[in-house]
Amino acid sequence: MQNLSLQEIFINNLKFYRKKHGLSQEALSEKLCKGNSYINRIESYASFPTVHVIEKMAEILEIKAAQLFEEESVPKNIVKSDREKFISDITDTLYEKLSADMRNILERI
Repeated sequence: MQNLSLQEIFINNLKFYRKKHGLSQEALSEKLCKGNSYINRIESYASFPTVHVIEKMAEILEIKAAQLFEEESVPKNIVKSDREKFISDITDTLYEKLSADMRNILERI
């Protein structure tokens, strides 16, 4: 893994958790009671939030503030998130298929 700066790690994690919660940059900025472009400025390396704002971000994103600084946080969470979505999608597909098959069998009886 390449050596990322603490700011790069923070931004990668922020983007991941923001998107995981379905929040646009503007929506997260509003939840933080900041201007519409606040998160954009952070994610484009133009500024960096205070500790207080980082704590509020973590609260909104339902994570611990330290997770925003963990270098391994994003890849692990992407794998976990993708795995959970895959399992959920397969389960839903199988349920629908089995339900339809069972209905057909029962209708023939």
